[in-house]
Amino acid sequence: MIGKLADYIVSPLGMGTRVNYEAVKAGQTRLRRYEGLWGLPEPFVASLLDDNLLASACRAEDIDVLRYTRFERLAILAAARALQHTGIRPESSEVLFILASTKGNVGLLDERQGQSWPSGHLLLTEAARQVTGWFRNPNEPLVVCNACISGMDAQLEAMRALESGRYRQAVVIGVDVLSPFIVSGFQSLKALSAEPCRPFDEDRTGLNLGEAAACVVYGLVDEVAVDISEMWSVVDAAVRNDAYHVSSPSKTAEGACRALRSVLAEKDLSGLAFVNVHGTATLFNDEMEAVALDRMGLSDLPANGLKGYFGHTLGAAGVLETLISMEALDDGIVLATRGFEYPGVSRRINISAEHRPVAGSAFLKLMAGFGGCNAALLFCKGGTIPTACSSRPWEAVSERVSHTVHLTECEAVVDGRFLPVEGQGQALLKFLYQTYVGDYPKFYKMDPLCKLGFLASELLLQAEEKEGQSRFIPCEDRAVVMVGRSASICADRAYQQTIQSADDFYPSPSAFIYTLPNIVTGEIAMRNHYHGETTCLLQETPANVHSLLSRALRAPGIQSVLGGWLDVADPDRFEATIYIINRANHI
Repeated sequence: MIGKLADYIVSPLGMGTRVNYEAVKAGQTRLRRYEGLWGLPEPFVASLLDDNLLASACRAEDIDVLRYTRFERLAILAAARALQHTGIRPESSEVLFILASTKGNVGLLDERQGQSWPSGHLLLTEAARQVTGWFRNPNEPLVVCNACISGMDAQLEAMRALESGRYRQAVVIGVDVLSPFIVSGFQSLKALSAEPCRPFDEDRTGLNLGEAAACVVYGLVDEVAVDISEMWSVVDAAVRNDAYHVSSPSKTAEGACRALRSVLAEKDLSGLAFVNVHGTATLFNDEMEAVALDRMGLSDLPANGLKGYFGHTLGAAGVLETLISMEALDDGIVLATRGFEYPGVSRRINISAEHRPVAGSAFLKLMAGFGGCNAALLFCKGGTIPTACSSRPWEAVSERVSHTVHLTECEAVVDGRFLPVEGQGQALLKFLYQTYVGDYPKFYKMDPLCKLGFLASELLLQAEEKEGQSRFIPCEDRAVVMVGRSASICADRAYQQTIQSADDFYPSPSAFIYTLPNIVTGEIAMRNHYHGETTCLLQETPANVHSLLSRALRAPGIQSVLGGWLDVADPDRFEATIYIINRANHI
């Protein structure tokens, strides 16, 4: 069994999971309206951390404010407090650190920042290395950068790492901090509300953003040796893609339904108490979640959202909202959805502005994000959700790698055969597109990371087609998993230039969307109608990429995985090595 061993939340509502829960139960929020903050021309509502309280807490843990960025200090603080009384030795090779974040240290791109940091800190891989270095952990940390579902996806990766037997404990840290970069990006999408958000309400006008760090520690638990009656565990988890649009959810909630169907299959749901939804208070996300619950026959299940208390905390949300939901069910209630008054979605959803008593020992967590990704997790207390299979054994899957594409700034190789190319860098990519694809003009709007991943996948699928396996055979459950080091740093720099000065302030919505590195997986899924898992992972080297893809292949319903190493250091310096892994029975 995989059980929750410890946790900790740092948010504007306070320090500690229980403190945050009690604040939510009392109806508190730190959402405030800001006008002119950071020189942004539009007002917005957000929940921001008190830097004085944060500094005090860091001093208490001996976290050097001169060595670590604000983002890194938050991650270290949450993990240090979570591990404090566990007896777990974080310096052990049996402990894996997994960092979940949407944008990490991206605010350091702003030249107006008071402190100058080494450029390496811009990369989430370096930030993660700084965090694990504080704990003297010898393992390479894994970073999950999968837009809004990052915190949930990180918990899924923790499950897989523990089930593999390679690790005994996994420390999952979800964290994001706000900056002009992030706020202006959401403003460019017209997604922010200038008032406190109102999830699922008929008068909702958009989301609010928030800052937080939340840590949950999972471990392998011997059910014979340990009393698990009061222990929370992860029963199942799934990520699925809409294959519809990279910045708008499916109108039929296809990805969310597929994720829910996966985690609910063959489960005894008599103990299911409620579903904690994403509830961003945007027009289309709330509608999509209501459609998903209706399609899955869950309209009568009590539901709630927590954005009215914390705002949308991005990469932290999936962890933070999971922990608050555990506290609520321990307390026998489903928390009120702050800001909700009158239903404003087309399908019935059992949501309330008041706390309500609830019975049960399990709950669902549901989230969606840019790139078409959707995540569903099922949690229970005391192992009380029986399944057709009483455990999730580490399945020995027979697999075969079919076809490989290798692209760099000066060469293109398909299954060991060098393609004739012209030009270098972006010119080479343009040549490959015009010569081998040519029918997807959206290519010209993509950022360098998406262009590279899109072209590599097209060449890969053409090779698969030539073998007689047409792209039109049933591959809708195919997963797309990309691993890299530099994420979307090229798009980050390009977007930062558009907001650098008040005199030339032009936040472009399309430019902002491409600053999310998981968009490349969404583009590939959308192009090929793949509804399987889509995930963007970051690490320093490509050393264990194959094992990460193989873990995704073991997920129920996934018959093949397209993915590999994808990295763009700058527009004219890049590398892709991607391939397809098939289950033996799907070749």
